Amino acid sequence: MVWPPHINHGTSSMPRLIAVAIDRDKGSQISLKWTVENLVAKGQTLILIHVKAKQSSPFLATSTSLPLPRPNQISDMDDNGSTNGESAAQTKELFLPFHVYCARKDISCYDVLLEDTDVTKAITEFVKQSGIDVLVLGATAKGNIFRYMSYFKFLCLQ
Repeated sequence: MVWPPHINHGTSSMPRLIAVAIDRDKGSQISLKWTVENLVAKGQTLILIHVKAKQSSPFLATSTSLPLPRPNQISDMDDNGSTNGESAAQTKELFLPFHVYCARKDISCYDVLLEDTDVTKAITEFVKQSGIDVLVLGATAKGNIFRYMSYFKFLCLQ
């Protein structure tokens, strides 16, 4: 469900914190384009969230997130705190088309890379902890969005 953008009737208000969940699919590019055209003003900052799916293991923590980096900075540290060139290059390649589009529209962006075995849970927990006002999701199939929404409702009721 998408809510209409906030209409400001002559009163000054804080800009909303807006995030777009991205992946390598076309739906993410469409979501970013829609967000920039409908929700974000020039000069505003947009948060780009990507979840790197981990293989499930009983020895790993369920969710880890990297701290919010500087604008357009990508972390190149792996789980052990060492540099992982291949992983960093793949991550940089993933975020690059989104940075190019944002730069053309005079929008700055922060990259957030989360790692978890459950993508839905990782996004939901990050949004809840960071105080994001608007989260935009794109999907080619509605199944994952409905799963996300039911999980989010569950968290809100707790």
